[in-house]
Amino acid sequence: MTTTSAASTGTAALHPRIQELIDYIDVHRRVLRDAVASVPEKMREIKPADGSWSVAEVVEHVSMIEQRIAALVTMHVTAARASGVGPDPDTSSVVASFANPGQLIDRGTKIVAPKPVVPTGTLDAKAGVVALEQSRAAMVASLHNANGVSLENLVQTHAVLGPRNLYHWIVATALHDDRHAAQIRELGKSLVVS
Repeated sequence: MTTTSAASTGTAALHPRIQELIDYIDVHRRVLRDAVASVPEKMREIKPADGSWSVAEVVEHVSMIEQRIAALVTMHVTAARASGVGPDPDTSSVVASFANPGQLIDRGTKIVAPKPVVPTGTLDAKAGVVALEQSRAAMVASLHNANGVSLENLVQTHAVLGPRNLYHWIVATALHDDRHAAQIRELGKSLVVS
């Protein structure tokens, strides 16, 4: 068996924190995909009687959020790199340092989506899943681009969480998947009952 090292391919090894984030968002995206798969295809575009989002709209919303955060990371990293910000000397877990993850996952606390990330309703569930794949590719690309730049002091205010560094923005993205996976499972159960 032949192994290929980062040095032999001309690519830099990923910083442990960047790799941790890529792995973390991947695990949480699987939870979201499983939730979507748990709802029969014919029911994924049905809006509940209470007017809340359909599965297709939830998926569209998640992809919109992730695209925006990937662009935010790219913008901040580009500026930081240009101003001389280098690699993060810390390799400790950024996931473990995220305070109160339950705040995002708790479906008992309603969070109203800002207008720019309210789903348009123009995507069916299949197109929404494609949009999720595209937003995930953009996020992973933004994280690869961030390799070699510390995200610790790159801070942006989050509408719900307040000021957070970009590491924590990525953790929040994964938790956002969990929140909406729970919403989709709830929605699936309500559609089967009605």
